[in-house]
Amino acid sequence: MKTHAPKELTEWRDGNKDHNHSYKALSGTEAHRKLKDKLLNEQGKICAYTGLAITKESSHIEHIKPQNQCADWEDVDYRNVVACFPAEGGDTSYGYGAPLKNGWWDEQSFISPLSEDCERRFTFAWSGRIHPDPDDHEGAKETIKILGLDNDGLRQLRKSRIGGFFGFGLRTRSKPLSIAEAKIALANIDQFDGNGRLKEFCFVLKQLLPRYIAQGDGK
Repeated sequence: MKTHAPKELTEWRDGNKDHNHSYKALSGTEAHRKLKDKLLNEQGKICAYTGLAITKESSHIEHIKPQNQCADWEDVDYRNVVACFPAEGGDTSYGYGAPLKNGWWDEQSFISPLSEDCERRFTFAWSGRIHPDPDDHEGAKETIKILGLDNDGLRQLRKSRIGGFFGFGLRTRSKPLSIAEAKIALANIDQFDGNGRLKEFCFVLKQLLPRYIAQGDGK
């Protein structure tokens, strides 16, 4: 959830009202560095689009409404930026995430990670697959397509995280997560750890935990 812009960005905006105040002008400044730090900390150091764990070195500042579509001031509006994987915003080699979106924009067809119903618009399977919720939701379908959220590589990463967390398959925890542990995990899944991090794919785990608990409680 968005809080407030870092004071350095606010001061930069105030000081550039009568000058070039584009994102390009902001880049490389102290305000720009503080902006990225704030986004990373606010997001618990996970990518706003994919849920991957990110660092300052493995992420970039992403414009939800692309820069080429922005009106005056919008490209330096704190409400329009998030931190995303990968480091280079134009690197499409991974096959998923922010670079695929590029300059595309359709406000009615894109589920912003900042929208209140974002988590409700997607369903995750134990296999790591992602589906629109409901199945015919056009915005969710388009968002999955535009960001490559069901790309096989990203799906496998989600599956691996799910398996490691719950104790499925090979090379995971020594025994499956107990129901008691799952209930504790569910209560704390939105909490930042001592390093200010959220769990990678925490919103996926948050959705699967109640199903896991229900199955166990029903035995």
